[in-house]
Amino acid sequence: MILLFQVCFIVGVALTILSFIFGSLFDFLGVDGIDLGSLDIALPLSPMVYLLGMTVFGGLGWILHIIFPNCPSPLVIVISLATGIVIAGLFYKGIIVPLHKAENTSAPNQEELVGLIAKVVEGIPENGFGEISYVVNGNTYIAPAKSTDNTQIEKQAEVSICWIKEYVFYVSRLYKE
Repeated sequence: MILLFQVCFIVGVALTILSFIFGSLFDFLGVDGIDLGSLDIALPLSPMVYLLGMTVFGGLGWILHIIFPNCPSPLVIVISLATGIVIAGLFYKGIIVPLHKAENTSAPNQEELVGLIAKVVEGIPENGFGEISYVVNGNTYIAPAKSTDNTQIEKQAEVSICWIKEYVFYVSRLYKE
């Protein structure tokens, strides 16, 4: 029985370390994911939650088996499994869900910005770059900008965002009547 707990704990820790190393490496290299084609695996929770539950189950079972060698194995399994589920559930509710909500409400995507009215905060010279300021969902953002017709646009002028290419916002001046 102790072998089951050891395998769960060691595999859980090893996969967590590998996930951290490869996740950081892939972020650095700009790899967003691997296309598995038609293979679609639907898990109700994040894989990290399952990994945490397995690690807690294995670690606690291993510890209980060493501290209480005469305790019946089914009781150790039930205690370890219940603790693993509770810890994984708390991790999911307390960390994964809030992070997911924060991720979904952060910055708008580029398609949402086209047509938005912005203000020039650093003048845009002829054939050059400046900066604009725009507000989305109460948050103010600053972005590099260039005139669509390569004309000069002075500071504080209102502009409309026409398109975004390579993180540069192409804008046109709004004229007030």
